[in-house]
Amino acid sequence: MTTKSLTELSELCRSEKLAYKKCCNYVSETNSDDLRCALGNLANGHKQRYEALLGYLDRN
Repeated sequence: MTTKSLTELSELCRSEKLAYKKCCNYVSETNSDDLRCALGNLANGHKQRYEALLGYLDRN
């Protein structure tokens, strides 16, 4: 794997982790059940992508 690819994957990991944390923070700040559910779904998607990227990096 090239240095450039590794750098890009690391940046994607950081972005997904940050998006996950932001969604979780917004979930805790809202009073709307519908919004909380939607944000929770978004958070789960970011977490899954983050874990997939980490798994890929660990294998390579």
